[in-house]
Amino acid sequence: MINQQWLHTFLTLVEVGHFTKTAEKLYMTQSGVSQQIKKLEEQVGVPLLNRIGKRFELTREGEALHQFGCKRRQEEDQLYRELQFDDPHKGECRIACSGAMATFLYPHLLERQKAHPELVIAIEAAPNDLIIQNILRNAVDLGIITQPSPALELEYDALGFESLCLVLPSNYAHQVLHFDDLKTLGFIDHPDGSHYASRLLSANFKEAFHSVGKIRKRGYINQIGQILVPVSAGLGFTVLPETAVRHFELQSLLYVAPLKVPIRDELFLVRKRHRALPKRYDWFEGKIKDLVRM
Repeated sequence: MINQQWLHTFLTLVEVGHFTKTAEKLYMTQSGVSQQIKKLEEQVGVPLLNRIGKRFELTREGEALHQFGCKRRQEEDQLYRELQFDDPHKGECRIACSGAMATFLYPHLLERQKAHPELVIAIEAAPNDLIIQNILRNAVDLGIITQPSPALELEYDALGFESLCLVLPSNYAHQVLHFDDLKTLGFIDHPDGSHYASRLLSANFKEAFHSVGKIRKRGYINQIGQILVPVSAGLGFTVLPETAVRHFELQSLLYVAPLKVPIRDELFLVRKRHRALPKRYDWFEGKIKDLVRM
């Protein structure tokens, strides 16, 4: 690690442009300044200055170190400002949730950013396990999950429930639905598709359903906003959370089949237990709770 005192002396020397004036500014002797520059050169292993009489100019390596030092100083200044001032209307808010929930929440959260442009909203769509991992390593600060982790570092607020929907093309709306109809139609898969479908189909078609793998796959899409497009085109069925279905534009082309056994997931807001979040998160926590509990 570069010696911070020597680096500070070097940066000051470059700014002042004179050894004697640098010594005066730092309350050092001129020889003390020269010794620290020499020690810094020895540490980095390259000459930093070309001495020309009483003048000097930076070597290529000296210019690189100067740029590095200035950037480090700016970062430290920014850090000190952030540590000393907690503005509820500035800074980044990092939130993780399922793709379906992100589709639902994001437009509402953007309204806050429009009102306060110095806020930065970072939404990550991820599965349960990855959300928990990212919170534990401080990569995100708030998450919405369906299965709490036993990790003692986390704390949870119950938000409510979200139902899974069996979604088919609209022409199935006026007929009695049998499992053979699903097999004939085929499955539109997605990253959580097999998990969702196994839970819903096993509960509602107990005798006929054995495995999602035995249903013909008609497509796979990993973009949450596109999963229902092939369903609306009559190419297959899928299983998705209600929030994803509700926000699909072509509602008239979809049919959400009634279920004998509803499948619901409990939702939790999760955060690090002993990690105090900046004030800017207060609004987002409250808004998420209001929207999900509606």
